[in-house]
Amino acid sequence: MFEGFERMRIDTGDAQINVVSGGTGPPLLLLHGYPQCHVVWHAVAPLLAGNFTLVMPDLRGYGDSTGPAPDPEHMNYSKRTMANDMIRVMADLGFPQFNLAGHDRGARVAYRLTLDHPASVWRLVSLDTAPTLDTWQQMDMEAALDAFHWPFLAQPAPIPETMIGNDPAFFLNHILERWAGRPDALDKSAVAAYHKHFRKPSVLQAMAEDYRAGATVDFLHDTEDRAAGTRIQCPVLVPWACRYISESPLETWKKWADDVEDLRLDCGHFIAEEEPAACAEAMLGFFSK
Repeated sequence: MFEGFERMRIDTGDAQINVVSGGTGPPLLLLHGYPQCHVVWHAVAPLLAGNFTLVMPDLRGYGDSTGPAPDPEHMNYSKRTMANDMIRVMADLGFPQFNLAGHDRGARVAYRLTLDHPASVWRLVSLDTAPTLDTWQQMDMEAALDAFHWPFLAQPAPIPETMIGNDPAFFLNHILERWAGRPDALDKSAVAAYHKHFRKPSVLQAMAEDYRAGATVDFLHDTEDRAAGTRIQCPVLVPWACRYISESPLETWKKWADDVEDLRLDCGHFIAEEEPAACAEAMLGFFSK
């Protein structure tokens, strides 16, 4: 995977970010989600590399990136802090402005980045994700049962770390199978990479802190922006997977952005892996406008 791409590590102060980069053209930052790493882009990257300079990091604490110890306020793994990592990564690579796409937790880092650093982002693609504030506010019994990992991973340490760490392979396989649109949706080599990292105690801790931040400081930051009327300034595309969520999140995104459109795709949650051609085509068209 990623033949011809360069691998590097970038120091962002309190984190070491693993980055895979390559391609030709304007910069495009791609951010993965839970429970994965930069490998989610393995099928999309070759389709985009002829048009964009791709930057594919592991979020702090995920994959081969490292982060600091957790803090009581969960700021060390907040989306604001992770967004600042990405600003530093892109600046070190010589890209003060760039296109941006994120999936799952990476999409939450991405929209926080556009809110905190509006001058840095030309266009945003948010794959199969609704903002954190709205997700919590809209959660009822049915949604809580479906998205059980949200309240579970947000429990105090070391509850989720201990329980998942007892059999990390079982938990990861359950999540991947539960969210995918079909049993054979994910490449076996990619799944092996996810298992390699998922069994690390440091990764389990970082992932749980990510979700604890989502239930605390990230929720607070979104609430503050909503109250202040802060909105995303760049155009936004929201592809969504009809085998994972029942209806388009477009109306939710209209609370955050004026220039937003959606795209329905017939797949499960892992859009970039299940429908790489459609995902790449959507990005090429949107980022080329």
